[in-house]
Amino acid sequence: MNKRPFKLTEAQMTAWKQEVVDYLRSLLDNPLLLGKLSVVLMNSLRPHFKRKGYMLLQPDMLMTEAHYLRKDLIKLYSIDAQTGEEKIRFIWNAGSIVVLLEAFRERLVNEVLYIELIEDCELVSISNFCMDDIYEGHTVAYKLTEKIRAAEMARKDLQTEILQMVDKKQRYCVFKEKFPEFFVDGEWRLSNEEICSFIGISPTCLKTARKICSDVED
Repeated sequence: MNKRPFKLTEAQMTAWKQEVVDYLRSLLDNPLLLGKLSVVLMNSLRPHFKRKGYMLLQPDMLMTEAHYLRKDLIKLYSIDAQTGEEKIRFIWNAGSIVVLLEAFRERLVNEVLYIELIEDCELVSISNFCMDDIYEGHTVAYKLTEKIRAAEMARKDLQTEILQMVDKKQRYCVFKEKFPEFFVDGEWRLSNEEICSFIGISPTCLKTARKICSDVED
């Protein structure tokens, strides 16, 4: 399989940036409110491509950029100090803004979290310095931030509902129902370890759950 090139053409970069502007415009009840901010964004956004396994954030780093994820998946996790295993706290999918808002806005040093690409990803990024100017000059940016935060919380609530299920075998079935974007054309986009971490079950439980909720369609 051919790898996608790292080098983007000017036309591609413009198209990717325009996609972000269109996405943000779609979040507003009145798209016209985006106004001149669209021009500022087109001059501030940075399209780029990163390979699977790339770290957008690690402990002792500042989160200096927010990212629009055009394609593929990115995970947020911590490492269990005793077992060394990942504890996945969130997974962003295509069409999401990848950011830890408080850390991004306040320049807080990250202590325990990792943000890692699950797949090769297409990203459009903006620095916190650019966002400082945007917040100062465009009040609509605050409304957009709240819309982005609300969408993330709604997605996080789905994961929380699954983690609160007492019957761990059923967590897998509900997981497939609530997050269909992770299971495409009969194939998982997550590893078994990532599935177990995301829904809080053991590999043995996952094996049993797949007998109840088969991955093979009839």
